[in-house]
Amino acid sequence: MKTIFYLNGRKTTRKTVKENIGEERLKQMLADAKEAFFDDSDTELSYMVQGGMLTIEFA
Repeated sequence: MKTIFYLNGRKTTRKTVKENIGEERLKQMLADAKEAFFDDSDTELSYMVQGGMLTIEFA
């Protein structure tokens, strides 16, 4: 499953997200996002982070 990250509506890399929020927080967010995605794939997966709004999509 491919993971796509958007920060304030702009596509960004996993590396950039990890630098902004930290590796542990990113792992926790991804675990929560995957669980929510498998429960309902239409749910928007967005989180407030230091740089703005982080949206995670799975493809």
